[in-house]
Amino acid sequence: MSGAVLLVIGNDEERLRLRRALASEGWRVIPAGTGSHARQMSERQQFDVAVVDNRLPDERGFQVISAVQRPGVYTVALLRDEDTMDRIVGIELGADYYMRSPVNPRELVARVKQIFRRKDSAGRENSSSSRILVGDLEIDPDEVQVTKGGREISLSRREFDLLCVLARRPGRVFERSALLRQVWGQDDYIDERTVNVYVQRLRTKLGDNSEKPRIIETVRGFGYRLVKPA
Repeated sequence: MSGAVLLVIGNDEERLRLRRALASEGWRVIPAGTGSHARQMSERQQFDVAVVDNRLPDERGFQVISAVQRPGVYTVALLRDEDTMDRIVGIELGADYYMRSPVNPRELVARVKQIFRRKDSAGRENSSSSRILVGDLEIDPDEVQVTKGGREISLSRREFDLLCVLARRPGRVFERSALLRQVWGQDDYIDERTVNVYVQRLRTKLGDNSEKPRIIETVRGFGYRLVKPA
């Protein structure tokens, strides 16, 4: 299974241990020990997954996650048990997955495998589908690109995945639990409040009115739906 992983860990010993575990699966590993180094690497090299420890020598990991996000890139935040508030901040900044730190190398390898399977599955699904058009909203799954009224909208990978699920069935009401399963899969750190946060972020980026939304509508007591154009 080919691919590249940006590994941002401040502890030298832990970084080496995790790097060896990831590299043994055939992935190219781009190591970084600080936030500034990670930013430099993200500008110079392509990667599919970013694994970022929240405790770095120069800054919090979520600041790094926000800086290294790219279309098509999934992010994994490594948190300690006492980082509860940081997890909430991380959701708002767009971290896709959460794991406890220090992380077991086998568990991290399993999570990265899961991510690549999701990417491959999405690629197969997208390759057989044309662009998604809903009103003036156009979604290109192959290019991981969204435009609204001809204006390109920059979304994180998870925001993009959520929008695709809603846009493929405009008018259909999706329960929050269904969106969790389809977009996030199994993740102990994620709950239905995460869906609320991501829907609000999508509304903001799409220029939707959060008080009277006309693009992503809340169906009280059920979930959300993408409004079908009249």
